[in-house]
Amino acid sequence: MTLLLVILMSVSSKAADNGFKKLLGVWEFAAPNAPQPYDNGVLTLKEVDNKLAGEFTIQGQAMAIPQIEFAQDTLTLGFEVENNPISLKLILKDGVLEGITDTPNGPVTVTAKPAKQEAK
Repeated sequence: MTLLLVILMSVSSKAADNGFKKLLGVWEFAAPNAPQPYDNGVLTLKEVDNKLAGEFTIQGQAMAIPQIEFAQDTLTLGFEVENNPISLKLILKDGVLEGITDTPNGPVTVTAKPAKQEAK
């Protein structure tokens, strides 16, 4: 019985750890009602030390995302923009990340789609 419990915990832990792998890669995001230059850019999600890590690139400037989590098809990001803390929850549905966050300037809708691969 104990062995079965250990195996089940190991399998569920591994499944939870690997759930974010479907997000890895480059995503193009749009936030049409955000102030410029924050209205579009790139969200890069990668695996570092078996954990999810990410950064935004806006007008060529990379900004690390210090708080990042993925569970139950919800990506939660915590970062700062111009000294304002931002918490963004994006839900993965049909290969697209969508969400709304509150900012000092009001709510901002964010959509991210996988970046198109350029033909070689």
